[in-house]
Amino acid sequence: MRLLYPKLRSAVNPPGPSPPIVDEDSVRRYTRPIVQMFQDVCEALERAPVPLRVLNVDLTLSSGQAFRWRRKPGGEWVGTIGSIGVHLKPAADGLYWQTAPERDRWDVIARYFALNIDLEALQAQWIRREPRMKAVVEGLPGLRVLRQDVEEVLFSFLCASCNTVTKISRTMQALEHRYGDPVAEVAGELLRSFPRAGKLAAADEADLRGMLWGYRAPSLLAVARFLKDRGDAWLASLRERSYLDARFELMKLPGIGRKIADCICLFGLGHNEAVPVDTHIRKVATCMFAPQLASCSLTERTYDALASVLRERFGAYAGWAQQYLFCHSRATQVPSLVRKHS
Repeated sequence: MRLLYPKLRSAVNPPGPSPPIVDEDSVRRYTRPIVQMFQDVCEALERAPVPLRVLNVDLTLSSGQAFRWRRKPGGEWVGTIGSIGVHLKPAADGLYWQTAPERDRWDVIARYFALNIDLEALQAQWIRREPRMKAVVEGLPGLRVLRQDVEEVLFSFLCASCNTVTKISRTMQALEHRYGDPVAEVAGELLRSFPRAGKLAAADEADLRGMLWGYRAPSLLAVARFLKDRGDAWLASLRERSYLDARFELMKLPGIGRKIADCICLFGLGHNEAVPVDTHIRKVATCMFAPQLASCSLTERTYDALASVLRERFGAYAGWAQQYLFCHSRATQVPSLVRKHS
């Protein structure tokens, strides 16, 4: 670092008059050599010897849980966890990583990917209870349930209703770009935090509609204002409530029904027994476990019955098993799994 310091200093204070700063693009062009120099020195990635069977970053970040991560052409990922920018590079010998602007925050990454959960022990338990899970687990090594910021999860799944993953990602990134605060530049991308409910409560409805929210814009504003009135700590406090109590409270919010509430409980509040039931899980549950419900409409009663079937089968971490079954259902045909392993 001593050898590089004079170079950095001369780059920051070049001889001669400073160029005029006209707009943000000019600033970025002028500071790019400085930023790149700092990145070369400071953005060296650390290695965590986490095997793929324990954490599969590619699979987990593309599994429909989170929508603001960007995958770079070289297979690296950049995104934010709260107010921390994160750079991830999966490799055969582990996971290469770094955080910014505060460096070396492995604790943030470990919590986000719930690395305190013994995934292999969970998988072994599922297979003992349901041998057909062996094929599911083997096809999805290292898939984990994330521990995300609960407000971001809430607004993500409020947007997710009747939407594609690609459109959800575009919508959430537009919201981030318009209302989020800059966090850090990581791997050439300026990352921003997800905007707080207080800021979203003051957003313009027409502006939101223009950012692909469409008919969902009034719901976003209503939920943001609800959360602002309840105070910053209310939503996170639902982690301390029972799963059913937390879901009951969430369903008081405008536009939040059973499935969205269960997604928030599982991905944002850490209620591992929450089982969101969508068309994929309905197909899995009726094909594999509850054929008597196959012809039933997905009423509230049927929804709860299907979720209960998975909880009875897989226990306290039924939500994690649900994520495996969801991803398996998206990638293959459930009936073939039933025929092969029943």
